[in-house]
Amino acid sequence: MNKKSATPARADQPVVDIRGLRKSFAGIEVLKGIDLQAYAGEVIALIGGSGSGKSTTLRCINLLEAPSAGSISLFGTPLQLKPCSTGDLQIADRAQLRRIRAKLGMVFQNFNLWPHLSLEQNIMEAPMQVLRYSKGEARDAAHALLERVGLYEKRCSYPATLSGGQQQRAAIARSLAMEPEVMLFDEPTSALDPELVAEVLAVIQGLAEEGRTMIIVTHEMKFAAQVANKIMFLNEGRVEEEGTAQQIFGNPNSERLKQFVSSIK
Repeated sequence: MNKKSATPARADQPVVDIRGLRKSFAGIEVLKGIDLQAYAGEVIALIGGSGSGKSTTLRCINLLEAPSAGSISLFGTPLQLKPCSTGDLQIADRAQLRRIRAKLGMVFQNFNLWPHLSLEQNIMEAPMQVLRYSKGEARDAAHALLERVGLYEKRCSYPATLSGGQQQRAAIARSLAMEPEVMLFDEPTSALDPELVAEVLAVIQGLAEEGRTMIIVTHEMKFAAQVANKIMFLNEGRVEEEGTAQQIFGNPNSERLKQFVSSIK
């Protein structure tokens, strides 16, 4: 399952480097100059209240949202961006975007599995189409990943027959099938019933323990404290504070972060 080689990142060079990121919707600025650097093997948790800009920041990294200003470098290469008619920035080189997205895994709130395909088929499709796996190679990889997330017995099941937690674990397996260098998680447990949250968080924690580079938007504060090397607290489109879990939750500086921490205790 190692057909796609990865160039090891330099220890002093971030694999994700965002500078001065801004984003406006209908004239309303929701990101007001975000800086974020993630190094190889680092887990960053983005936390903050609703509307603080967490998910928008994440979606700008792989250009699911077009930034309005700022720079984005991934794996040591700046994205080539140019102004478009809306006033936002768009990719200038579509081939570069395809190469970059092949190295980024994205897990969404609502699973986004193909409903007409079994779990096995969901995971096999992209490696066959993009990485040129043979059907046999893709099936072997899918089985290994489903085993890894505890769903091998459900390999022939369709998404609609599964719980939300099972679907989200399958979505993580599908993302891993592309052998990404960085994993992005956009509130992966927000659509789940409370009793299903732990099974998904356990899978993500296992990935962190493997040394995977991850950026996670989450409202699970205990999980963020356990898994993240660095926590960034966003407020009104800005990074209000960043630091270790001990610094953020144990010794917050800003009044807004103190209020936020107090509200979750």
